[in-house]
Amino acid sequence: MTKKELEQWQAVTNSSQYRWVEDHITRLNGRGTLYYTGGGDGCFIRITPEGNLTIGIYEGAFPHIGEACFQVKAERKCSNYNEAFQKACELGGIKFLMDLFSSGQVPQEPIRGMHL
Repeated sequence: MTKKELEQWQAVTNSSQYRWVEDHITRLNGRGTLYYTGGGDGCFIRITPEGNLTIGIYEGAFPHIGEACFQVKAERKCSNYNEAFQKACELGGIKFLMDLFSSGQVPQEPIRGMHL
């Protein structure tokens, strides 16, 4: 990882300090979606393509969320991805929705050949 890439990933991680952020790399790798808030240590919501919903905490997201240690606190098997996303929205509330669908997200540029 170059110094520029490190700084970019740190900016993405730091942008989650007070808002929910989607990890675009999880989606690009076909692994569903991962939403997180809290900067280097915080809370996450993960949805698999099959509809498994997990919520919990993470720590050590340096330089990015792919390096964090995740601890699942609750799980729910939903019938599909859409149902799981609906449940995630209910859990996250209006702040979750506003953070995800408002402007101001730091762009995440995938590094060629990097799979998290």
